[in-house]
Amino acid sequence: MALSVRNMIAGMSARERKMAAGMVAAMVLVAVFLVAFFVQSAIDDIEEENASRATTLRYVALKGPERLAAAADQRAEARGKEKPPPLRTLVDGVVKKIGMPDPDTKELPDQSRDNAWTEHGVEVAWREVSLEQLTEFMEEVEGNRRRFPIAVTHLEVRKRRPGENAFDVTIAISTYENTTEAPAPEDDEDEKQAPEARR
Repeated sequence: MALSVRNMIAGMSARERKMAAGMVAAMVLVAVFLVAFFVQSAIDDIEEENASRATTLRYVALKGPERLAAAADQRAEARGKEKPPPLRTLVDGVVKKIGMPDPDTKELPDQSRDNAWTEHGVEVAWREVSLEQLTEFMEEVEGNRRRFPIAVTHLEVRKRRPGENAFDVTIAISTYENTTEAPAPEDDEDEKQAPEARR
């Protein structure tokens, strides 16, 4: 093919050779321009995408903690509005689940907290339970925090005999019920009187 091109060029006049060289140079320039154009377009797209990602990261860095705090407040508010079950029922369920001995259970008087919460309490006592059983019981009780506010408010542990994994345990558990009332809806009579007033 190279031989054919040389023969073609050899058969051209000086003017034709100049025109052919000009056409080749023009084609090379167009090819270089197209390559540079597409490369620059790709670079611009990458820079634009990187700038968008940087803006998103800055927004997340600024608003992320605020959003997380708001979500935590919403979850806490939702848990506060869920009515906790009776503590005696909860304790009996946990005891049966983990195979502990039946405890002595005593209801504690309800207490008002901040005029918006009612604390319900129960005192639970065992004789001769192991530390493993006590730990598992407390983990099961406090695992209900995702559903409603609950806490161990008092713990007393007494070792029965030296060298044995047996303890007398007294534990107090409290749940907190949100007693804030929602605003009452408007009376039907007001709605009925409104059209008459407009007349």
